[in-house]
Amino acid sequence: MLDTLKRPVDVSEHPLLSQSYIVPTPAIAAMYARIRQCLRRGVTGAVIYGHTRWGKTYAVRYCVRLLRHELPRIVVLTLGMPQNPSRSESLFFGMLLDVAQHARPDSGTALQRRLRLYHKLAELVARVSGNTLVIFVDEAQRLELEHYEWLRDVQDELGRRGIRMFAFLVGQPGILNRRSAFRQNVDTSQIVARFMIDEMRFAGMQQAADLKMSLAAYDSSIFPEGSDWTYTRFFLQRAYDTGFRLGAQQKVLWEAFDAAHRIARFDFPMEIPMEYLARSVEIALTRNMEHDSVRFELSRACWDEAVEESSFVAALEALRIIFVDEAGPT
Repeated sequence: MLDTLKRPVDVSEHPLLSQSYIVPTPAIAAMYARIRQCLRRGVTGAVIYGHTRWGKTYAVRYCVRLLRHELPRIVVLTLGMPQNPSRSESLFFGMLLDVAQHARPDSGTALQRRLRLYHKLAELVARVSGNTLVIFVDEAQRLELEHYEWLRDVQDELGRRGIRMFAFLVGQPGILNRRSAFRQNVDTSQIVARFMIDEMRFAGMQQAADLKMSLAAYDSSIFPEGSDWTYTRFFLQRAYDTGFRLGAQQKVLWEAFDAAHRIARFDFPMEIPMEYLARSVEIALTRNMEHDSVRFELSRACWDEAVEESSFVAALEALRIIFVDEAGPT
């Protein structure tokens, strides 16, 4: 059967296929609200922690985009810490120069890179006629003491230039152990006061209602821009045009995740990481394009298959020991 309307671009060009899109979740909304609160109250640092694959990097991208849109007079940068980062001062300042888009991030001594960074950051802030710099540090559990001290130096220098620097440390729960250790020492307790004064747990989705926001975003997000092709409509055009909406699927999708969780005999409360929700939606939409019709619905069987293929159970199995430990003795 021919499509009622021809799609404006080939399916292979859709962001859903390349996983290059962002949709909100309750956890992302809570994270953004906490960041805005810190900015309003002058809290210069916060720890945002959650398990691996929980969608923290995805959340950082979303918050960066929203901050740049809603607060155009602040500069927002993201520093991703690599595995086993070097404790070299010159390499660290080179990384910061790179995220600040300096033309020569890898040249010069540590001091030269440091001075160039100060100048570049001040230039970026002046360019937007503001006085605020926000730095997200992703995989922040990898930061070592030296990195914190160098970030403190940057914050101090910018302060002397009339610029407020906020650092949001986004990482795995192990970062809380680092904060506890810092608190035990007078010399390092000031790092906590600078960058770790506030904290937030980045949670997965904990009830069916939590799915509504994300699923509804597929019904409202547009591609190509300026068209009337929502993500849901792009893949299930006939069903969408006759009333089908992913936003109404939260109950049946939750039941599919819950069934997978129970069958796996996990003995900890279920949370759905954004990555596996998104994978399940992507599988369901792309797999069922050929079944699209005016009466088409995504059945429980469709969702069961999508959840199974998303690797949701395998991901939680890898974290089973951590979850049981968090739950504590029964």
